[in-house]
Amino acid sequence: MANAEAPVLVMEKNGTPIFANKNAKSFADGIRDGLFPEINQLILQAAITPGGVVELLTFEVQGGTATLELTVLPMADDRLLLLPRDVSMDRNLREALIDSRQRYRDIVEVSSAFAWETDDTGKFIFVSPRGALGYKAEELVGRSPLDFLLDTADQDSEIVFRSQKAARDVPVWLKRANGNAACLAVSSTPVYTRDGRWTGTRGLAHDITEQRRREGEVATARNRDRLMTYIVRTMRDEIDPTLVLKGAAEASARALACAGCAIFRRNEDTNKIEMVACHGRQDIELISNQALNQLGKTDDVFEAEIESYRVLAHHSHYHQRVNGAVIFIFNADHPVPNEGERAIMSEVSDQIGIAIEQAAQHDRIVTLSRTDGLTGLLNRRAFFDELGRRHARLLHDDMPAALMYVDMDNFKLVNDVHGHQTGDEAILALTRILLDNTRPVDLVARLGGDEFVVWLDGADKETAAKRARILLEKSTALSSFSGAKDRPLGISVGIAVRDAASKEPLEQLVLRADQTMYQVKKHGKGSFGIAAPPGSDEPAKIENQETPR
Repeated sequence: MANAEAPVLVMEKNGTPIFANKNAKSFADGIRDGLFPEINQLILQAAITPGGVVELLTFEVQGGTATLELTVLPMADDRLLLLPRDVSMDRNLREALIDSRQRYRDIVEVSSAFAWETDDTGKFIFVSPRGALGYKAEELVGRSPLDFLLDTADQDSEIVFRSQKAARDVPVWLKRANGNAACLAVSSTPVYTRDGRWTGTRGLAHDITEQRRREGEVATARNRDRLMTYIVRTMRDEIDPTLVLKGAAEASARALACAGCAIFRRNEDTNKIEMVACHGRQDIELISNQALNQLGKTDDVFEAEIESYRVLAHHSHYHQRVNGAVIFIFNADHPVPNEGERAIMSEVSDQIGIAIEQAAQHDRIVTLSRTDGLTGLLNRRAFFDELGRRHARLLHDDMPAALMYVDMDNFKLVNDVHGHQTGDEAILALTRILLDNTRPVDLVARLGGDEFVVWLDGADKETAAKRARILLEKSTALSSFSGAKDRPLGISVGIAVRDAASKEPLEQLVLRADQTMYQVKKHGKGSFGIAAPPGSDEPAKIENQETPR
């Protein structure tokens, strides 16, 4: 006992040490000094217990506590053998392990993730007690993760559950017990034996389905904003409203990867919806018209397959009034438009509704700027703009034409006697006479006041004279507006004819017609005159000359 490596003591029945080997001397001294009163109780218990006792006792020592495993065995002569063994480290390690296991268990229980472990065949051998994906833990254990993969061809997802190297936050799509899809962020680490043999993989999986959904919504919203910005910017970069709609059709087709896009606009005069822009293949226009007919039978949106295309048609609105339609045409093999693409189509239709109204406003402004407010005829500026274009064509076509200046006789007296309202009625009456006795290809304009002008395309001298006689005959109806019987309301007409081969400047042609009209009024109202050819010193030929009125 003296040479034993472990501490050994021999005790009297009263608890007094009578022998201690070298490794137990300090302990024996402590017993003698009364530092370990628990020893006495243990000695007394061992003295009456056959086979002795073994007990763990914890003592306060310098720097903390110490746990001893005390074995007390009875000896002859009422002595007892005391074998103390320090188990403080073992106990601390055991308690630390127990605490660690409990901590891990608590974390797993409260975590939204689930813990798992697979063996070398790839099957689950452990799953958190709560289970996962709507399955109980026992329903998962013994099964392969492949049984739950949304896409069985997804090799990366399979590997993460059998990985022989660490992986972190690998997104894996699995099927829930109810059949819905779930996206898990899986982290794993391989498990090896001490001799380096791989035996399986363990890890955690965190459900990120909702996060992925939100990320998808954000990405969709950003993509929608990007495409809408592109479409709207394309529309805003154009000044001409007609080009705005053409640009919108092209930009929409490109942004949505359409086979084509067509835009229709309501004609305010006929109230019919007419195509104003189309981008895509040659048959897109035909498909768009078929879709438009179907759209008219529905509310605001129409979707169908027409021939080899998938068609989505939307009405466009302005202030809740339908002012047109937008037709989006996809190839039949194009994926069905998702919610984001449908939202873009709806927003594009709204923007195009605004653009159509702007185009209508522009047309109204252009009409007001080019037409006379009372008669609806071209005004002076619009007439001479168009006259310049037509005269330029004549220089290449070698066609004749005639310019007629028409001025009302004794019009001032009508206003003075009957008032301006009657004067306006007289002007409108002459407007109807001019329109009823000219062709649609001719130009009729009001230059201002009681001055009118008519351009006769392709008219030679004989044709112009014939037309003037008809106008003079019809204008006798104006006499009912006269301010006095001896000064009846009528017209005077001055004509300048452009010969087919003439190179006369337009300004000279206009001047000849204007001067001729004043010569007619000077020499006899209610008549017409034809100007002498350009360069001639002869006076205008005035026909149907009457006594000056």
